[in-house]
Amino acid sequence: MKRHARLGLLATTILATPATAEETYDLGTLVISGGLTPVEAREYGRAATVLTEEEIEESGEQYVADVLRSLPGVAVSRTGGFGGRTQVRLRGHESNHTLVLIDGIEVAAPDQGEYDFAGLLTADIARIEIIRGPQSALYGSNAIGGVISITTKRPTEPGITGEVGFEVGSDGTYEGRIAVRQQSERGQLSFSAARRETDGFDISGTPGGEDDGDLNRTYNLTGRFFVTDALTVGGTLRHVDRVSDTDGFVFGAPTRAGLVVDDASNIEMQETFGSVYAELEMLDGRLQNRVDLSFANIDQQGRGGTGLRNQDNTATRAKASYRGTVALDSGSVDTADHTLTFAAEWEYLTYKGNQAFFGPGELIKRTREQSALVIEYQGSFGNGFDLQGSVRHDFNDKFEDFTTYAVGASYTLPNQMTRVHASYGTGVQNPTLIEQFGFFANFAGNPNLQPEQSEGWDIGIEQQFLGGRALVDVTYFDDELTNEITSVFNPATGISTPVNQPGKSDRRGVEVSADLAVTDRFDIGLSYTWLDASNPNGSVEVRRPEHEALLQLGYLMANDRTRFNLDVRHVSGNYDTDFTAASMGANVVRLSDYTLVNLGMSHDVTDSVRLSAGIHNLTDERYEELDGYATQGRTVFFGVTSTY
Repeated sequence: MKRHARLGLLATTILATPATAEETYDLGTLVISGGLTPVEAREYGRAATVLTEEEIEESGEQYVADVLRSLPGVAVSRTGGFGGRTQVRLRGHESNHTLVLIDGIEVAAPDQGEYDFAGLLTADIARIEIIRGPQSALYGSNAIGGVISITTKRPTEPGITGEVGFEVGSDGTYEGRIAVRQQSERGQLSFSAARRETDGFDISGTPGGEDDGDLNRTYNLTGRFFVTDALTVGGTLRHVDRVSDTDGFVFGAPTRAGLVVDDASNIEMQETFGSVYAELEMLDGRLQNRVDLSFANIDQQGRGGTGLRNQDNTATRAKASYRGTVALDSGSVDTADHTLTFAAEWEYLTYKGNQAFFGPGELIKRTREQSALVIEYQGSFGNGFDLQGSVRHDFNDKFEDFTTYAVGASYTLPNQMTRVHASYGTGVQNPTLIEQFGFFANFAGNPNLQPEQSEGWDIGIEQQFLGGRALVDVTYFDDELTNEITSVFNPATGISTPVNQPGKSDRRGVEVSADLAVTDRFDIGLSYTWLDASNPNGSVEVRRPEHEALLQLGYLMANDRTRFNLDVRHVSGNYDTDFTAASMGANVVRLSDYTLVNLGMSHDVTDSVRLSAGIHNLTDERYEELDGYATQGRTVFFGVTSTY
């Protein structure tokens, strides 16, 4: 059995063979998105976590958002059932403060600046990296809360390989998936397709209400070709087509129970992302160059309560970047302890309504162009001390130019069992196109908005115990946000307008991650986050639980083929905006605390056939994740996966 550790600051998932008192953790994991070039986890100063393919599979979750719930510093909120808008917040920041990359492509919607995790299945995901804290010095706007970088599966052995899987479950749920991968001496090619459909449940909670289902079709193609020993070219193409039933929201309802009503509303979305790249080594490997061209095209349509279309828009992103890394103390980048990386990028965003549902302004294409220059240093001094530093200058056509910077440091004590890490960084978040231009009848844009700015630091310590069988990581963080954007509702006109709040918004807290291999078959994991996030006026920030804890138990039976997993998650101190008539969005309400229990198992029939089953929300807990929306009760699933 392998044991697993989600490390809040080590930025790695630890893998080890059956534990003995003499064993220690293997700290050789790379953090691919930790810098402009990958960083060894044991040398990384920023707070991060890496999840492997095996951990993702063992979670038994079908959506990436539900995997992320298990990690420190992460808060997830879903509007109703599967397919409902799903937001991920890092360290108390807004969801559009989280930069999301899939195979290196930025996938956030250009109009809202955030990625909707509702359509991201785990079926073809091999790796998830979460970098917490301000990352604008590397990634620019949309990264002041952190970065989530996701990598899809690749071939791992020569020849043609792949997998076929099928799953059925409660609420009329089924999923089918297939993948084909090929690897040769000259390159790799991977293709996967998945279709997941569920009848869902009534997210309005209306007695006798209509179930709200979801249909998701995801296709992914990646490849690379080794033209010469020094030149590699590659690319990726991803398409997600989904239809999600929703229910109507009644702003100003007399009671909380009346906020969400059963109707025929739905959302249809088509997301297409792609990229091509070239990598060239020069000077016998001392200089590595990479050029990327990528695009995103997101089409969204919606229907109102009567079933008539009331939304149709398109948002696009085009991006070009160059990165060059030089070894400062060695003949090649791969063997260097000190490297310097230069980068330049250009980005062009557009948004347009395809029909004038709310006025002729929707038919006007809005655009934004921005470019940046970045420099990063990475150094390992050979005495346990490692340092990373970066500076970035952004040029904007709509806002003032700005410069951000960050530094991270790691020190491993001579005992090799204790590591201290710390980081500091600044960040800037441009207003979204929606906030700037409006587009909707009840929402007016504000062209005078200023970018949000952040400044944050963290410090932590990770400690091994029991000869490496136990690992504890504790981090304290403190972020400060200025010019926070919020919406102000005018009851006389019924229109909301975004404004910059004066003053500072504080976000501070503690992230804890602990793992223990009790025996070579029984392991325990713990993740905990305490968060104190407030607005400039001192009021609590909504949809960011104060306390979130997860206990995970795993047991491998004596046959070495059957594994059981039990997860217990507790959430408390969560608030949401009160949109009833008495408040009209001016106040907040505390949502009920809750505890969820998930049980899963897997059994390897052969080395290539695996059976899986699970029960989510084992105790059928009724809880609130957002005000007014019903949440799913107990569900059961069964699946089979065959690899070849």
